[in-house]
Amino acid sequence: MLDFLKYILCLTIAGYLPFYFRLINDRNRFFITLKMLHPWFAVAAIGSFFWPALSFVWLFYCVLIGVYGSFRFLGRGGFYIEELLIDFSMMYLPIGGVWFTVYQNGLSLFGFSGMLALLTAIHFHYSSLYGLLFPGLLGRWMKETGPFPRLYRTASLIFIVSPLLVAVGITYSHGVEIVAVLLFLAALYTYCWFSFKTRNKFLWASSAAIVFTMLLSALYALRLVDIPFMVYFHGFVNAVLFSGLGLAGFWQLKPESHFPLNAIQFSTIAGQSRIGTNFFSRNGFVAETDRHPAGMVDSMADFKREKFNPGKINPRIADFYINTVLYDMDVQPRWRWFIYPAAVLYKKLSIRMEQMNFPTLKHEAHTEIDSGMWKLADEKDSRHNVRAWIRSDRKSRKAIYVAAYSTHKNGVGERFYNVFFPLPFGGMTSILRITHYGNDGVSLTSLSDMRRNDHNGVYLTLFKKSFRIPINETINVWEEEGCIKAYHVSYLFGVRVLELEYAIKGKAENSSVSM
Repeated sequence: MLDFLKYILCLTIAGYLPFYFRLINDRNRFFITLKMLHPWFAVAAIGSFFWPALSFVWLFYCVLIGVYGSFRFLGRGGFYIEELLIDFSMMYLPIGGVWFTVYQNGLSLFGFSGMLALLTAIHFHYSSLYGLLFPGLLGRWMKETGPFPRLYRTASLIFIVSPLLVAVGITYSHGVEIVAVLLFLAALYTYCWFSFKTRNKFLWASSAAIVFTMLLSALYALRLVDIPFMVYFHGFVNAVLFSGLGLAGFWQLKPESHFPLNAIQFSTIAGQSRIGTNFFSRNGFVAETDRHPAGMVDSMADFKREKFNPGKINPRIADFYINTVLYDMDVQPRWRWFIYPAAVLYKKLSIRMEQMNFPTLKHEAHTEIDSGMWKLADEKDSRHNVRAWIRSDRKSRKAIYVAAYSTHKNGVGERFYNVFFPLPFGGMTSILRITHYGNDGVSLTSLSDMRRNDHNGVYLTLFKKSFRIPINETINVWEEEGCIKAYHVSYLFGVRVLELEYAIKGKAENSSVSM
């Protein structure tokens, strides 16, 4: 029996993992290096059956894969459920590496050793690896045809938590184990139901095999079958039929990620402890030119696509985006009560930093804003046609908002706003999609609808590494009674925390009023 288990474990370590890497198909240098080094670490893992100390080499490799999975998770911020499944399949692998090392070196962990340690290692090298990889790859395939059904999302969340729940149940509570196995069964059968829609013969066979064999897991959890029976029958079906045929099926489908993070153009500028109104000029980022841009964009026609017609935009609103510095703005903030105490503390930092210095206190209820715009050197920012828009408080002359504006296209030609805010050691980038609002207004949002090539989101860059963060914003712009109005909402973890209401008028209009 032990020899059979060892063969099963060696099969995934040496035979299946290369296909695992190729199906994920990330283009990150770290990932490519892990893929290239796999044969050497696999040799060490197999060699550990003769020299147990080599198992620590395999454990180290599993940890590296888990670290990459963690960075992969942070890069997207967990916003794409199909990629989140793949992230966790990587992050669970180090647990399998630990139990592999425990078994190979005759150690004991949580009272488990010997065969139980080996079975646990196999569990995390199969169930949590391919049990999460396959639903993730299926999600990539399903995304080609439209949004995910709610049932798929629910099953995916169960897949993510079930490996740990099963392990905890086996260790501490038979009741938890039963619940975890039943939940996992429900999620797995949901995966099988959707996988049948691929009409791929290998996936059909893989799913059909697992539908039957997972009933044995429930029988084992109820202690109706013994370990030897589970080892031979359940182990063979999971390792060869479900995992092997599943890899073959997805190898034929080859579903690609719908959102490679490296498709987004991020600024290479990094902020300092103080930003301020002169950040770009004092650091030599301003282009040497006599002609600086007047607006956030040169033409709204650049955003034309099937579902967005710039010709429908109110001419005054379009002119505001093209000639932004010719307009005055008055802003009124409204912080939600539960975030206001934190906002007051943040205000002390933002005043000193002079960046994202949003009005907070009561005497700032109406803040008049001055703004200026300068062309930045593209080669120093690394994006195209970049311009800095700096807004400051007209009374204090302190910077409120220091940003570098650009645009970029996704893989299908849709253009996004690409707004960079320098911060200490890096910066924050807001990727916004523009759509119609009302009859002739516009709406910009970082909220993503999770579809293919959807770059929307807010990303934090620190030390040249970019990560998706749980912040979002939506800006609705319209004309009302001769005045351009804007309603800017900021969200944290999906909860509305700040509302900014803007009144925007041309400088000529304000001059005539004052006369």
